[in-house]
Amino acid sequence: MSWTIPAIAAAAVTVTRPKKKVGQLPLRDIIALTPENTLLLYAGKLCLCKYVMPSPLDKEKLLSTMEPSETNNIKHALEVVDLADAVEGRVNLVLNNGKSYRCTFRRSPSSSLTNDCITAMAEGMSSSLYSHFLGLLWSDNNSTYLDKADSAADSEWESFRNVITKLCGNRSNATSGILSDTVSHSSWEFLIQSKYNQRYFESNYVAGAFPGSSSDLQGLHSSAAVLAETQNTKETCFRKLLIDTLDSLHAVYETLKLDNLRRRDLGLLVVLLCDIAYFLHEVSYLDHYKRDFPRLLKDFGMSQYLSTPRSPPSLFRWLENCLQHGCGSANICDLPLLICKDGTSIVNWGRKIVSFYSLLCGADQSGAMLSSGVTCNIAPGLYHTREELVVLGMVGEKFGLQHLDLLPAGVSLPLRHAIDKCRECPPTNWPAAAYVLLGREDLALLHLSDPTKYVELDFTKSSLISVSTPYMLPLHPVTIPSSVSDTLETDSTKLEDVDSLEGSASDGMEHIFNSSTQLRYGRDLRLNEVRRLLCSARPVSIQTPANPTASDQDFQQTQLWHLAQRTTALPFGRGAFTLGTICTLLTEALAVPKLVLAGRLPAQQNAMVNLDPNIRNIQELKSWPEFHNAVAAGLRLSPLQGKMSRTWILYNKPDEPNVTHAGLLLALGLHGHLRVLTITDIFQYYSLEHESTTVGLMIGLAASYRGTMQPSISKSLYVHLPARHPSSFPELELPTLIQSAALISVGLLYEGSAHPQTMQILLSEIGRRSGGDNVLEREGYAVSAGFSLGLVALGRGQDAIGYIDTLVDRLFQYIVGKELHSDRLHLFSSSADEHNRSTGQIIDGNLVNIDVTAPGAIIALALMYLKTESELIVSRLPIPQTQFELQYVRPDFVLLHVIARNLIMWSRIRPSEDWIQSQVPEVVKNGVKGLGNEMEDIYEVDVEALVQAYVNVVVGACISLGLRFAGTRDANAQELLYKYAVYFLNEIKPVCVSNCNGLPKGLSVYVDRGTLETCLHLIVLSLCVVMAGSGHLQTFRFLKFLRNRSSADGHAYFGTQMAVSLAIGFLFLGGGTWTFSTSNSSIAALLITLYPRLPTGPNDNRCHLQAFRHLYVLATEARWIQTVDVDTGLPVYVPVEVTIKETDLYNETSFCEVTPCSLPERAILKAVRVCGPRYWPQVIELCPEEQAWWNSGDKNHPFNSGVLYVKRKVGACSYVDDPIGSQSLLSRAMHKMSATTQPKSCSPSTECTGEVTVDQLVSTFSSDPSLIAFAQLFCDSSSTTRSELDFQEFCLQVLFECVSKDRPAMLQVYLSLYATIGYMVDSFVSDTCTSSDTLSLSSLKIAVAYNEAVSNGRLTNLRGGIVQSAFLGSLKKRIEDILNSCPDMNSQLCAYITSGEWPTNNNNNNNANKSRTFLSWYLQWYSVASPLDIKTVANKIRRDNICPSVALLRLVFPSTHISAIGALNRYYSSFKVED
Repeated sequence: MSWTIPAIAAAAVTVTRPKKKVGQLPLRDIIALTPENTLLLYAGKLCLCKYVMPSPLDKEKLLSTMEPSETNNIKHALEVVDLADAVEGRVNLVLNNGKSYRCTFRRSPSSSLTNDCITAMAEGMSSSLYSHFLGLLWSDNNSTYLDKADSAADSEWESFRNVITKLCGNRSNATSGILSDTVSHSSWEFLIQSKYNQRYFESNYVAGAFPGSSSDLQGLHSSAAVLAETQNTKETCFRKLLIDTLDSLHAVYETLKLDNLRRRDLGLLVVLLCDIAYFLHEVSYLDHYKRDFPRLLKDFGMSQYLSTPRSPPSLFRWLENCLQHGCGSANICDLPLLICKDGTSIVNWGRKIVSFYSLLCGADQSGAMLSSGVTCNIAPGLYHTREELVVLGMVGEKFGLQHLDLLPAGVSLPLRHAIDKCRECPPTNWPAAAYVLLGREDLALLHLSDPTKYVELDFTKSSLISVSTPYMLPLHPVTIPSSVSDTLETDSTKLEDVDSLEGSASDGMEHIFNSSTQLRYGRDLRLNEVRRLLCSARPVSIQTPANPTASDQDFQQTQLWHLAQRTTALPFGRGAFTLGTICTLLTEALAVPKLVLAGRLPAQQNAMVNLDPNIRNIQELKSWPEFHNAVAAGLRLSPLQGKMSRTWILYNKPDEPNVTHAGLLLALGLHGHLRVLTITDIFQYYSLEHESTTVGLMIGLAASYRGTMQPSISKSLYVHLPARHPSSFPELELPTLIQSAALISVGLLYEGSAHPQTMQILLSEIGRRSGGDNVLEREGYAVSAGFSLGLVALGRGQDAIGYIDTLVDRLFQYIVGKELHSDRLHLFSSSADEHNRSTGQIIDGNLVNIDVTAPGAIIALALMYLKTESELIVSRLPIPQTQFELQYVRPDFVLLHVIARNLIMWSRIRPSEDWIQSQVPEVVKNGVKGLGNEMEDIYEVDVEALVQAYVNVVVGACISLGLRFAGTRDANAQELLYKYAVYFLNEIKPVCVSNCNGLPKGLSVYVDRGTLETCLHLIVLSLCVVMAGSGHLQTFRFLKFLRNRSSADGHAYFGTQMAVSLAIGFLFLGGGTWTFSTSNSSIAALLITLYPRLPTGPNDNRCHLQAFRHLYVLATEARWIQTVDVDTGLPVYVPVEVTIKETDLYNETSFCEVTPCSLPERAILKAVRVCGPRYWPQVIELCPEEQAWWNSGDKNHPFNSGVLYVKRKVGACSYVDDPIGSQSLLSRAMHKMSATTQPKSCSPSTECTGEVTVDQLVSTFSSDPSLIAFAQLFCDSSSTTRSELDFQEFCLQVLFECVSKDRPAMLQVYLSLYATIGYMVDSFVSDTCTSSDTLSLSSLKIAVAYNEAVSNGRLTNLRGGIVQSAFLGSLKKRIEDILNSCPDMNSQLCAYITSGEWPTNNNNNNNANKSRTFLSWYLQWYSVASPLDIKTVANKIRRDNICPSVALLRLVFPSTHISAIGALNRYYSSFKVED
């Protein structure tokens, strides 16, 4: 279809139909620039109007501002030559002088009612009729809103109303002059008289009532017959236009009845609809409007009835029938056609409500189409009930709580019912907006923290607010910062010694006290004590006489030296204690606390004492401790901070390399932050040739790239292994310490890969002497190679490639030391380049030096076959079973054998005394039974070998037990390890009476004290690994005793102090928020940390590099969880039920914890449920995924940052404010407050001044502003009259109902229903009637229908109806009493039934309005049929001579109340009497 418009320029704009679309594209108009330099607006080929040039283009105004000499040149030259850059309703006018002006066309009226009506007509009418209407609208000279851009909304409505009124009242004038008498008698006349032209004209008729339209028909001369037929066609078209207008505007009217804020627009629209219905003689429509607005003065008579009347659709009637009989029984004719039409926007409000009721009442679905005839966009998600489906529909339609408040109270009840029913336990995969709609912001935030787990809609934070309450703040996660600014400045958290000189010095632990730790420990001072014990930034106290002598000074130096051993070991524990507890500012350098080795003398006014540099090398003593001190400072950074900035790392880089920055690099690498460094940055660090920096960087890079086999990192590590250099490579003299670090770094980089070439290299390195000059460190080198080999093949011993058997044989050669004669070992022989270095092999001929190679080989086998349950490997790692074997095996090797065997046979480890004793060989067990019995000496038994073996077997079993139950806090394991720790302590020096019956006594006779001390501290470390992060009080007391005992006895050497420091840090890992995992990778990291060779001094790296002691960080995971109130943002106590899966040790078990707490390991955790009566329940079920749940860098797991949001029920106090629940007896408190409703008989001077007001009481239980405001405004005690007291009593009862059942939104519903019945009572007892409509009564009818649906079981809720059934029942009874008591109701009803007449004025307007109102109440409440329907039935009764009865009329009028049926029966019976 095409047409031609004369124009020199044109542009597509959106003016007349802004909301009309064709598919997905808007329907455009055309603005045309004619050759006459005028602008015409076209809708299709219909010219609507001519636009006047804007004021800047007004020639007269333009000329008046110019000089006379310039006016002659442009007086006739100023013209618009082009239209450009059209966007929606805007376009550029290009003038011939080169200037452009941006013009905006009036798109739509500012009056919402006018805009809704025009849009409804555009969507409901055919295009030809709507074009006809546009012609009338735009050509109307009274359409003032088209003339002025700032016209008022009232004038816009009046203009629109005038157009419709003219169609009704001046129809003949509107259609006159369309055709002229100038039609020629020619072929053209024959053409227009044809039937084809008549049909085309009828279907495409467009009135030419706009200027210029008659020019299209000039020259037409029709005969009288043609003119008469054309006139009839125009009559039909105009009537069709009015009928479609009535249908479209009636749909708008029914939709506006569902919006409480559009009552004024509804009153304006109903007047226009009455005019249209009156003109069209639509008596049923008139009756419908008069029932809603009984004061309308437009009357009608029975003579105006049509033979085929139309029944007006009614949304209220459909909603009521839907609740009473189900969606399938509701009459679809009660729905306006425009609501059922797809693609309509203006009646979306009504369509949404109809669709929600349809879903609630059992409508069938076919995609988005429902069986009720409307569409509904349903959000994705699981549902099991109709109520859940309704909630998903509300979310899909973006229908929120503030929209719910716009509905009439009764209409909103079923939707509130659906929300209330789903609130308790909604499905877990709903979008966040659904949880906000339910008032479960806790679940919404849980959902937002894990967007990959749930189905998500396109909801932003602003759209989430659109479905929440109007006063709700935007949703945002509430974090509990652990920074210095969050430190609680209370007396209990300050570490201020009364005799401290530098109490204000930063010790790196001041941030540990925050809201979370305060909530967990309360007034418990454990954290303060830990902070005191691990503080290395203040001088230690030395107890000396007040008047020291020279010998005392020597004693001071000796004591200070022992204390310095302890101080240098404290950073190990502080790093674990403060692990991941702060988020640093990337604009500030990281502060590292001082490491102070000085002492102070309290007896001498805190005089300072320093170590004598002439006796001790202070700088050498502080070298590696400063490194560990920096590591501890760096470990404070939280992994959840996200990706660290490369700039910040380089910003902390000093000008000269030092151990402090080296330790920081290691800490950042352990947290995975060194990935941001470029390869250039890495080699710049290496080029510094600083030992500590190289060690820290290599291990940190390997930890950051763990398991990735990154080629560039791998090359940088192999550079530091001279044994791997080709012969042409220049000789590098690298310290053994750096080579050991490189080996362990290779293992971390290739972790779990079973890379063949790497395994070959590492295997050969176990038996190779290090390239450094310090031959004493070769054991540490071999152990590092063994750890590295075990990491590469971690847990892959049985599924690695085929040469694994040969590799295992080589490892056993390193363990037992037999000759290397097997041909299969050729696979691992050195290459040609390596042959020249064969002198570095740790062999004597063909024999291997097992004293060096055995520890590394045993560890490698343990990690390779970790948890594989390989009986073959275990059988080749035997524990000596005879006296002879004990003579040829070192005792510490027995310890490693026990650990390796148990790690392989992982599932057989049991936390029992019997299991530990089962590890001890019979020969050893029998040999230690009679310790202290002199008769054993005659057998010439090497008792010392037996005791050494026994001690090492027990310690190995305890370490295995600690690794098996790492981070589990298993009570049996804790008791068992504690028992053996006390046992070894008593063997060293009896200090307490313990229950160690059955264990051998007198070990210290055969074992040196150093060995027993090492065994004791290894057991204590294992105990703290089990209880990691728990802060277990008994264990902590034991650690304090060990720390003080060692200092007093003079046995405070560095290794044991390091063990105690680490144990304290493990016990309070991350301030109690972190713990250990038992994954393969974690067990390997813990084994490296707990390697049973303790250093002898701060710089001892001979057997095990001290930097490896920090690798426990790789085994940690944040299973800590704290609950935060979603409304207040404060951490709270909440009981949770934790369910763990079935394991080899126990069945599926559930136990209760109180947050904040630590959860079990991911592998066994099944579900976490928030329980208890004070908080809304929620369940987090964990899918059996292999992926790690608590990944330190993953922010998408369900407990992001360890925060679980909960929502407290209204009416309950938090456990902090009300620990035992005594304050939650709200009913008792409200009963006390009810005394305020009684009339005051006492004087103000006798009133109690200390009473709590209702609003203060409510604010105790809820922070909901609507509840607090309601209590302040409606529940005060200032009432004096009886009616005010009654209303106040009602408000108190409603407030109690809403608070106790956590339904604050129901306040509005209760007040609305109460106001409805109050207005009716006031109208009944007074002479005036103030309200002009009866819509609130229709809303009350739906509320009663909802109550019946709940009572009959059509709608179910475990918590019962959301409105008290007795309350709605009393309202219903009160209304029926009023209607039955209305005066003259029978006569008025008879007149209405007979002739459709309403009460008239009769010189008393107030009485007439009151009578009309009472009659409308009766008709609405009892659902009386329209007069036309009643008349139709009456005629049928007369014609068929049927005897009327109540039963018959009940069938004819099923929705009419029985009271009205009786009146109808009397009316119909009068016909029978007359006959």
